[in-house]
Amino acid sequence: MARQRIGYFENRQDPENICSRCRMCELMCAFHHHQVGNPRRGRIKVIALGQGEDIPVTCLNCEDPPCMNICPTGALYRKTADGMVQVNEDICIGCAMCLNVCPVGAITLDPVDGVASKCDLCQGEPQCVTYCPASVLKMTDAGQFARYRMKGFARFLQSAGEER
Repeated sequence: MARQRIGYFENRQDPENICSRCRMCELMCAFHHHQVGNPRRGRIKVIALGQGEDIPVTCLNCEDPPCMNICPTGALYRKTADGMVQVNEDICIGCAMCLNVCPVGAITLDPVDGVASKCDLCQGEPQCVTYCPASVLKMTDAGQFARYRMKGFARFLQSAGEER
């Protein structure tokens, strides 16, 4: 079974189909996991790139996760049923070593509990996907997401060729 993750699927030609910067994904994630309306406690993060462009970032569930390999207590582990990397908050010591090795910066320390926090796909019903008003977040696997990115790059090359 292919490991699932959240993918960002935008359409730059359609302003209704890009991240609207509403941060609803962060808010609903925080509410689902902690029953609070504090987006800083969400396990998905919206990163401001400047000039009105934001990109949601979440865990890739790497094949060989550096976060899991470096954890000194074994608090990060792979759930065997679905391959998701999980955090055992009871044994996490908040050392932040996993934050330092995550290739996309998707792990944070919870601002209240002080333990590692990362996407767990809401046990298969990701709230960020459900509540994204622009519908740009989708549950996907690496192959599907790579094909989507390839098509986008091919369109870019095509439009660059037309401009010459």
